[in-house]
Amino acid sequence: MPIYKYKAMTTNGMIVTNTIEESSKYLAIKKLKRNNLIPINVDKSLQRTKSKRTVRKNTKGIEDVLKDVDTANLLISRQNAKSSYFDKIYHSITKSDRITSRDIIVFTQNFYLLKRANFNNIHALNTIIDSTENYTFRGILEDILAGVESRRKYVFYNGIL
Repeated sequence: MPIYKYKAMTTNGMIVTNTIEESSKYLAIKKLKRNNLIPINVDKSLQRTKSKRTVRKNTKGIEDVLKDVDTANLLISRQNAKSSYFDKIYHSITKSDRITSRDIIVFTQNFYLLKRANFNNIHALNTIIDSTENYTFRGILEDILAGVESRRKYVFYNGIL
């Protein structure tokens, strides 16, 4: 049922603003009058009622997608390819476990710019991972990238496109 926002006056002369759920504006006004309220203004609210969640065809849950991914091999090959001796020293010196709001802001700005430049998600995430200084945040981004890559492989091999 739709939700109506109303402004009404009580018998004491106080102005009341609230919402009411009725099937029509006419029934909402009737209900207000039955409750000893004098309607001043009744408008349909833009709030949406809870809709039923639709089940999509040909989709998997996160558990099913992660069954197909071998994240251990992805991370090991990525660490072997990317970690140099200087990276390991830098990591041990500047070990920061906290992800700051600055890290998140820089990530969102860079991701937005790369998407506006028509980069696909995998290429954009790889570019951002290479420039991320916080190793904890880099690890999280690598996990996200592994999930995106596994979903891409699942879609490609199962012919959902």
